[in-house]
Amino acid sequence: MEKSKAFLLAFLATSYFSYVISDSSFKVISCSHYQKKFVQKKHICSIRVSPLCATNNVTYPNSCVYCFARISLNFTLRIQYSGKCLKSTS
Repeated sequence: MEKSKAFLLAFLATSYFSYVISDSSFKVISCSHYQKKFVQKKHICSIRVSPLCATNNVTYPNSCVYCFARISLNFTLRIQYSGKCLKSTS
């Protein structure tokens, strides 16, 4: 029982530190699927929420919405980080 507790603790610690140390500032999302004509015509995204903060400081609710915005802005958008954008205080 002690070995399984030690293993679980080591696993959790490793997972946590790999998450903290990882560079999540450049998340790459492929928008090639959304460039297809039949997808462009439908322009439908799921209601799944997985917020992304883009370089224009806009929070997009998921990768689909982000991709349609990126395509409409001639691929000038990039992901800053996963999650909601922080409000600027200026």
